[in-house]
Amino acid sequence: MARAARWVDRAPAGVRPYLEALRLDRPVGVWLLVLPGWIALGALAGARDGVVLGLLLLVYGVLSRGAACGLNDVLDARFDVQVPRTAGRPVASGRLRAGRVLAMSFAVGAVAPLVMALWSLEAVLWAAAGAPLAALYPYLKRITHWPHVWLAFAMNWAVVVVYVLLAGGLGPEGWLLYGALICWAVGTDVIYACQDREADVGAGVRSAAVLLGRRSRVLVGAVYAAGVALLAWFGAVAGLGPLFWPGLGAVAVQLGWQVWRADPDDVRACARAFGSNPLCGLLILLAVLAGRIATLG
Repeated sequence: MARAARWVDRAPAGVRPYLEALRLDRPVGVWLLVLPGWIALGALAGARDGVVLGLLLLVYGVLSRGAACGLNDVLDARFDVQVPRTAGRPVASGRLRAGRVLAMSFAVGAVAPLVMALWSLEAVLWAAAGAPLAALYPYLKRITHWPHVWLAFAMNWAVVVVYVLLAGGLGPEGWLLYGALICWAVGTDVIYACQDREADVGAGVRSAAVLLGRRSRVLVGAVYAAGVALLAWFGAVAGLGPLFWPGLGAVAVQLGWQVWRADPDDVRACARAFGSNPLCGLLILLAVLAGRIATLG
């Protein structure tokens, strides 16, 4: 993340706020959007298809995440200004007008699914179908303490795209993987929300972190445990080889470390735990690839 932030800091002053609005200085969210698709590719694709579709998903993920973040900043500006961690965002701080960010978000969001045209028209349609999930997320923080669940469906939409394109649909295997990664995403987003819990109470933002307080850690532990159980079930249904299981053990250890580290009253600890999730996603991907090592080619 530090390298990305430095790259954005070196950009021309007039461009820098737009790059920040697209969150190009904070790439953790990109990896949490892209890695689920790569994990699905690891379960299904051969080497050639995996590389081509994986690169397309990377570009799609960067663009779609940037568009969603820009829209979120416009809709949440009056909340962001009340939260120390987000008060410096371009719209909340007044460095960019909301209309400009909104126009940029719509433009980038329209281009994102078109990248998938390099694969097929069907890929474009399925990629575009996930946009409403991301667009509605900011509104849910106003009406429910459980926006994390909705966001988790959106963050893992690439799993659906990959399974539809390569397997014709999710099927039992795909549903298990989708469910496991949804559990993972719910946990990561609750940890993320714990960073702003006290400020969110004053701003009127709802989240499980606000609702549960210190008990948020119990929720994170529960959804992470469910995610590991579903990954084990997925590995069995998918017929993954014996090398999958040590990899899954490493995933469980990493998630357990997050639960131990993410004290809801310690902002820095939660930030560190949340920031470790790209590593967790990579461990899941490596476990799946190790389980398929005899069949790849």
